[in-house]
Amino acid sequence: MFTDFDLFNFFRSWLGWVVAIYCSIVTARWLWDLLGYVRSTDRTIAMVRRYVAVQLLRIRWRGFWYDLLICVLLTVAFFLLWHAQNVMDEIEAALRHVASVHASAAGARQ
Repeated sequence: MFTDFDLFNFFRSWLGWVVAIYCSIVTARWLWDLLGYVRSTDRTIAMVRRYVAVQLLRIRWRGFWYDLLICVLLTVAFFLLWHAQNVMDEIEAALRHVASVHASAAGARQ
């Protein structure tokens, strides 16, 4: 049962889940704190809100879309590599199964 257990794959999966959960929590807390800061009624914060709104309206869309396209393509490449790793794991499991069946058949003939 534990002959097919790979410690590296277990560690990699465990680490991925821990990092994803940690990053989600840190990002959510940061956004919540930022929202509370921006909702403040202070005069200087209101000026910062207007400044940010003006900068968002003046954004250079061509450069923004180019960067967004690169992020999307890198995400697609990541998922393709992830799928390829899963396919390789399935091939490895099938080859191990075939080898064990072949070995048991060869042992039965002798």
